[in-house]
This record gives sequence, C-alpha cells and structure tokens, in this order.
Amino acid sequence: MTRPAIPLLAVPLALALLSGCQTMQAAPDFAEVEAVERARFQAFIKGDAAALRPLLADDLLYCHSSGQCQNKEEIVTSIGSNESDYLKLDVVSLKPRALGGAVLINGKVDVVVVDSGGTKQFQAVYTDAYVKRDGRWQLVSWQSTRVP
Repeated sequence: MTRPAIPLLAVPLALALLSGCQTMQAAPDFAEVEAVERARFQAFIKGDAAALRPLLADDLLYCHSSGQCQNKEEIVTSIGSNESDYLKLDVVSLKPRALGGAVLINGKVDVVVVDSGGTKQFQAVYTDAYVKRDGRWQLVSWQSTRVP
C-alpha cells in the first residue's frame, strides 16, 4: 500500500502545534526512548519482526533515504522477510528533544544493507518521532537522508 506524500515538515509542525495544547506534562525519559531506538535498530539487523512490531505505532510513516515510504505492516514484513537485510545500523550521533508529549530524535547512523539492488553502505542523517502509548514508546515517524 502506497501512502500519499506528506510534506517533510508536516509531522514536526503538527507535533509543535499539539505541544501548545498540553500543560503540566512530565518530561520524557530520554534514556528510555534511546533504548527503544537502539532496540529497533537491533531488530532490523536481526530481521526480528516480532521484536520490531511493538516498537512501531500502528499509524507509522517510515520514509527511507531512497524516498520509499512504508506503513507499519510494510516495514515489519520487509524486515521479517529479509527483503532488506540490514547488516549494520551503528549510531554515530543521537540527540533527543521533547516536543509536547513526543520525543523527536535527530541522529546520524552508519548503514550497511543488502537488498535487490545489492549491498549499500552509507551514512544517513535522520529525524524520527516517538510517542508514549499504552505505557511504551513507539515510533510514529522516520525520515532519513543519505549523507553525500
């Protein structure tokens, strides 16, 4: 299923607008969110769809550095089937910040992935967003860009 293109600024802008409506909210635990982020990368490397599923929100929009965007089921299926076999996802930098009830992360990652086009090795910068639902942090948005 292909979703319509969403402007890159739509998610952060929507989160910023929502943050103005929230009051007296506890600061998020960045270490907890970072642990979820790293667990998600490990699930990608292991091809572990079962471990990945609870880390992703049902309304996830995941846009790869190639420009391909996927929803939760598409990304879980892709990882579980080794359609894209991630060999390396090493965090170079990771900077979380609170925005209302969400946590945005700006990061950089070293990637090695094998897919139908062969083996690709690159660095990517990314922005993603986590929200806490049912007591756990879940990824709701990912957007990455290859570093030239």
